[in-house]
Amino acid sequence: MSSPAAQQLAIPRLKALSELALIARNREMAKLLRLAAAKTPALIHGAPGSGKTRLLLDLRNQLIASGNDVLYVRFEQPLHTFFLKIAEELSVECVKTSSISVRGVLWRALEAKPYIILLDDIGEATPPYYRFFQRVLATKGSTIIGSTVHEYAVGALRHIFWNQQAAIPLRNLSKRDACALIDAAISVFLSDVALPSDFALRVAQAARGNPGRIVEMCILAGNPAYQAADHHIRFGALVMDSLAGLLS
Repeated sequence: MSSPAAQQLAIPRLKALSELALIARNREMAKLLRLAAAKTPALIHGAPGSGKTRLLLDLRNQLIASGNDVLYVRFEQPLHTFFLKIAEELSVECVKTSSISVRGVLWRALEAKPYIILLDDIGEATPPYYRFFQRVLATKGSTIIGSTVHEYAVGALRHIFWNQQAAIPLRNLSKRDACALIDAAISVFLSDVALPSDFALRVAQAARGNPGRIVEMCILAGNPAYQAADHHIRFGALVMDSLAGLLS
Protein backbone atom coordinates (compact mmCIF):
# COMPACT_ATOMS: atom_id res chain seq x y z
CA MET A 1 0.00 0.00 0.00
CA SER A 2 1.34 3.45 -0.88
CA SER A 3 1.98 6.14 1.71
CA PRO A 4 -0.54 8.96 2.36
CA ALA A 5 1.76 11.37 0.53
CA ALA A 6 1.96 9.11 -2.49
CA GLN A 7 -1.82 8.75 -2.50
CA GLN A 8 -2.15 12.51 -3.01
CA LEU A 9 -0.46 12.38 -6.42
CA ALA A 10 -3.54 12.03 -8.63
CA ILE A 11 -4.26 15.73 -9.20
CA PRO A 12 -0.60 16.85 -9.50
CA ARG A 13 0.03 13.99 -11.91
CA LEU A 14 -2.74 15.21 -14.21
CA LYS A 15 -1.22 18.67 -14.01
CA ALA A 16 2.13 17.20 -14.98
CA LEU A 17 0.70 15.47 -18.01
CA SER A 18 -0.87 18.70 -19.23
CA GLU A 19 1.90 21.17 -18.44
CA LEU A 20 5.17 19.35 -19.10
CA ALA A 21 6.51 19.18 -22.61
CA LEU A 22 6.57 15.77 -24.28
CA ILE A 23 10.29 15.04 -24.38
CA ALA A 24 12.04 12.57 -26.71
CA ARG A 25 8.86 10.90 -28.01
CA ASN A 26 8.59 12.57 -31.44
CA ARG A 27 9.45 9.39 -33.32
CA GLU A 28 6.87 7.34 -31.43
CA MET A 29 4.22 10.03 -31.91
CA ALA A 30 4.86 10.21 -35.65
CA LYS A 31 4.49 6.43 -35.95
CA LEU A 32 1.27 6.44 -33.93
CA LEU A 33 -0.21 9.14 -36.16
CA ARG A 34 0.67 7.11 -39.27
CA LEU A 35 -0.88 3.95 -37.83
CA ALA A 36 -4.00 5.83 -36.74
CA ALA A 37 -4.40 7.30 -40.23
CA ALA A 38 -4.05 3.82 -41.73
CA LYS A 39 -6.54 2.46 -39.16
CA THR A 40 -3.98 -0.14 -38.07
CA PRO A 41 -4.27 -1.36 -34.45
CA ALA A 42 -1.14 -0.45 -32.48
CA LEU A 43 0.22 -1.25 -29.04
CA ILE A 44 2.45 0.94 -26.86
CA HIS A 45 4.33 -0.98 -24.20
CA GLY A 46 6.80 -0.02 -21.50
CA ALA A 47 7.57 -0.12 -17.79
CA PRO A 48 5.46 1.82 -15.28
CA GLY A 49 6.35 5.50 -15.60
CA SER A 50 7.67 5.23 -19.15
CA GLY A 51 5.06 7.69 -20.41
CA LYS A 52 2.41 5.49 -22.02
CA THR A 53 -0.57 7.43 -20.69
CA ARG A 54 1.03 10.78 -21.48
CA LEU A 55 1.71 9.66 -25.04
CA LEU A 56 -1.88 8.48 -25.50
CA LEU A 57 -3.29 11.73 -24.13
CA ASP A 58 -1.11 13.80 -26.45
CA LEU A 59 -2.12 11.54 -29.32
CA ARG A 60 -5.77 12.09 -28.44
CA ASN A 61 -5.30 15.85 -28.59
CA GLN A 62 -3.59 15.71 -31.97
CA LEU A 63 -6.17 13.34 -33.45
CA ILE A 64 -9.07 15.47 -32.24
CA ALA A 65 -7.39 18.58 -33.66
CA SER A 66 -7.25 16.77 -37.01
CA GLY A 67 -10.99 16.15 -36.95
CA ASN A 68 -11.07 12.53 -35.74
CA ASP A 69 -13.62 11.08 -33.35
CA VAL A 70 -11.57 9.70 -30.46
CA LEU A 71 -12.56 7.61 -27.46
CA TYR A 72 -10.02 7.43 -24.63
CA VAL A 73 -10.76 4.90 -21.90
CA ARG A 74 -8.72 3.02 -19.32
CA PHE A 75 -8.96 -0.76 -19.28
CA GLU A 76 -10.91 -2.05 -16.29
CA GLN A 77 -12.14 -5.32 -14.88
CA PRO A 78 -14.72 -6.72 -14.52
CA LEU A 79 -16.13 -6.41 -18.01
CA HIS A 80 -19.43 -4.89 -16.88
CA THR A 81 -17.63 -2.03 -15.13
CA PHE A 82 -15.61 -1.49 -18.29
CA PHE A 83 -18.76 -1.33 -20.42
CA LEU A 84 -20.31 1.24 -18.10
CA LYS A 85 -17.15 3.34 -18.30
CA ILE A 86 -17.31 3.37 -22.10
CA ALA A 87 -20.99 4.30 -21.95
CA GLU A 88 -20.12 7.21 -19.66
CA GLU A 89 -17.37 8.41 -22.01
CA LEU A 90 -19.74 8.22 -24.98
CA SER A 91 -22.58 9.88 -23.02
CA VAL A 92 -24.75 6.89 -23.88
CA GLU A 93 -27.69 6.20 -21.61
CA CYS A 94 -28.05 2.58 -20.52
CA VAL A 95 -31.53 1.99 -19.14
CA LYS A 96 -30.96 -1.70 -18.56
CA THR A 97 -27.92 -2.65 -16.53
CA SER A 98 -27.15 -6.20 -17.65
CA SER A 99 -23.83 -6.63 -19.44
CA ILE A 100 -25.55 -8.06 -22.52
CA SER A 101 -27.88 -5.08 -22.91
CA VAL A 102 -25.11 -2.54 -22.27
CA ARG A 103 -22.85 -4.29 -24.76
CA GLY A 104 -25.58 -4.05 -27.39
CA VAL A 105 -26.04 -0.33 -26.75
CA LEU A 106 -22.32 0.24 -27.08
CA TRP A 107 -22.06 -1.76 -30.28
CA ARG A 108 -24.80 0.32 -31.87
CA ALA A 109 -23.16 3.57 -30.78
CA LEU A 110 -19.71 2.57 -31.99
CA GLU A 111 -21.02 1.21 -35.28
CA ALA A 112 -22.98 4.39 -35.95
CA LYS A 113 -19.85 6.55 -35.64
CA PRO A 114 -16.37 5.06 -36.19
CA TYR A 115 -13.93 5.95 -33.43
CA ILE A 116 -10.22 5.76 -32.93
CA ILE A 117 -10.23 4.01 -29.55
CA LEU A 118 -7.33 4.68 -27.18
CA LEU A 119 -7.32 1.87 -24.61
CA ASP A 120 -4.95 2.62 -21.76
CA ASP A 121 -3.27 0.22 -19.32
CA ILE A 122 -4.48 -3.11 -20.72
CA GLY A 123 -4.01 -6.08 -18.42
CA GLU A 124 -4.81 -9.71 -19.25
CA ALA A 125 -8.06 -9.20 -21.13
CA THR A 126 -10.38 -12.21 -21.24
CA PRO A 127 -12.03 -13.52 -24.46
CA PRO A 128 -15.22 -11.44 -23.98
CA TYR A 129 -13.13 -8.27 -24.28
CA TYR A 130 -11.72 -9.56 -27.56
CA ARG A 131 -15.16 -10.46 -28.91
CA PHE A 132 -16.43 -7.00 -28.04
CA PHE A 133 -13.60 -5.18 -29.82
CA GLN A 134 -13.56 -7.63 -32.72
CA ARG A 135 -17.07 -6.52 -33.64
CA VAL A 136 -16.26 -2.83 -33.07
CA LEU A 137 -13.26 -3.05 -35.38
CA ALA A 138 -15.41 -4.57 -38.12
CA THR A 139 -16.84 -1.07 -38.60
CA LYS A 140 -15.00 0.75 -41.39
CA GLY A 141 -12.93 3.62 -40.04
CA SER A 142 -12.58 2.19 -36.54
CA THR A 143 -9.28 1.24 -34.98
CA ILE A 144 -7.71 0.78 -31.55
CA ILE A 145 -4.43 1.91 -30.05
CA GLY A 146 -3.62 0.39 -26.70
CA SER A 147 -1.01 0.57 -23.99
CA THR A 148 0.30 -2.06 -21.61
CA VAL A 149 3.29 -2.76 -19.39
CA HIS A 150 4.43 -5.69 -21.56
CA GLU A 151 3.35 -6.60 -25.07
CA TYR A 152 2.48 -10.13 -23.91
CA ALA A 153 0.31 -8.91 -21.02
CA VAL A 154 -2.80 -8.07 -23.07
CA GLY A 155 -4.44 -11.48 -22.74
CA ALA A 156 -7.01 -12.30 -25.41
CA LEU A 157 -6.46 -8.91 -27.10
CA ARG A 158 -3.25 -10.35 -28.54
CA HIS A 159 -5.46 -11.40 -31.45
CA ILE A 160 -5.90 -7.71 -32.22
CA PHE A 161 -2.37 -6.54 -31.41
CA TRP A 162 -0.59 -9.29 -33.34
CA ASN A 163 1.35 -7.05 -35.73
CA GLN A 164 4.89 -6.59 -34.42
CA GLN A 165 5.41 -3.76 -36.90
CA ALA A 166 2.72 -1.84 -35.01
CA ALA A 167 4.28 -2.43 -31.57
CA ILE A 168 5.86 0.68 -30.04
CA PRO A 169 8.22 0.11 -27.11
CA LEU A 170 8.93 3.04 -24.78
CA ARG A 171 12.48 3.06 -23.46
CA ASN A 172 13.85 5.14 -20.62
CA LEU A 173 15.13 8.60 -21.50
CA SER A 174 18.74 9.30 -22.34
CA LYS A 175 20.78 11.24 -19.78
CA ARG A 176 20.37 14.45 -21.79
CA ASP A 177 16.60 14.05 -22.18
CA ALA A 178 16.20 13.08 -18.53
CA CYS A 179 18.01 16.26 -17.49
CA ALA A 180 15.75 18.30 -19.75
CA LEU A 181 12.66 16.75 -18.13
CA ILE A 182 14.03 17.35 -14.63
CA ASP A 183 14.61 21.03 -15.44
CA ALA A 184 11.08 21.33 -16.85
CA ALA A 185 9.50 19.54 -13.86
CA ILE A 186 11.40 21.75 -11.40
CA SER A 187 10.17 24.87 -13.20
CA VAL A 188 6.54 23.66 -13.05
CA PHE A 189 6.37 22.18 -9.56
CA LEU A 190 9.28 23.57 -7.57
CA SER A 191 9.80 27.10 -8.80
CA ASP A 192 9.17 28.51 -5.31
CA VAL A 193 11.01 25.79 -3.36
CA ALA A 194 14.58 26.20 -2.15
CA LEU A 195 16.36 23.06 -3.32
CA PRO A 196 19.80 21.68 -2.48
CA SER A 197 22.36 22.15 -5.23
CA ASP A 198 22.56 18.42 -5.93
CA PHE A 199 18.78 17.86 -6.18
CA ALA A 200 18.63 17.46 -9.97
CA LEU A 201 21.63 15.13 -9.98
CA ARG A 202 20.15 12.90 -7.29
CA VAL A 203 16.78 12.74 -9.07
CA ALA A 204 18.56 11.74 -12.27
CA GLN A 205 20.50 9.01 -10.48
CA ALA A 206 17.42 7.62 -8.70
CA ALA A 207 15.07 7.74 -11.72
CA ARG A 208 17.54 6.17 -14.17
CA GLY A 209 15.80 7.78 -17.11
CA ASN A 210 12.25 6.83 -16.12
CA PRO A 211 10.15 9.94 -16.86
CA GLY A 212 7.36 8.95 -14.48
CA ARG A 213 9.72 8.72 -11.52
CA ILE A 214 11.28 12.05 -12.41
CA VAL A 215 7.88 13.74 -12.35
CA GLU A 216 6.78 11.92 -9.18
CA MET A 217 9.91 12.97 -7.27
CA CYS A 218 9.58 16.59 -8.36
CA ILE A 219 5.93 16.64 -7.32
CA LEU A 220 6.64 15.09 -3.93
CA ALA A 221 9.60 17.37 -3.25
CA GLY A 222 7.17 20.28 -3.09
CA ASN A 223 5.41 18.66 -0.13
CA PRO A 224 6.66 20.07 3.20
CA ALA A 225 6.67 16.52 4.59
CA TYR A 226 9.80 15.86 2.52
CA GLN A 227 11.54 19.13 3.36
CA ALA A 228 13.84 19.32 6.37
CA ALA A 229 15.83 22.21 7.78
CA ASP A 230 18.47 24.11 5.76
CA HIS A 231 16.81 23.26 2.42
CA HIS A 232 17.54 19.58 3.00
CA ILE A 233 15.29 17.08 1.21
CA ARG A 234 14.47 13.75 2.84
CA PHE A 235 15.62 12.00 -0.27
CA GLY A 236 15.33 8.41 0.90
CA ALA A 237 11.62 8.80 1.62
CA LEU A 238 11.21 10.76 -1.60
CA VAL A 239 12.68 7.94 -3.69
CA MET A 240 10.67 5.20 -2.00
CA ASP A 241 7.35 7.06 -2.10
CA SER A 242 7.82 8.09 -5.71
CA LEU A 243 8.11 4.41 -6.64
CA ALA A 244 5.08 3.54 -4.50
CA GLY A 245 3.05 6.24 -6.22
CA LEU A 246 4.15 5.04 -9.63
CA LEU A 247 3.05 1.46 -8.96
CA SER A 248 -0.18 2.23 -7.07
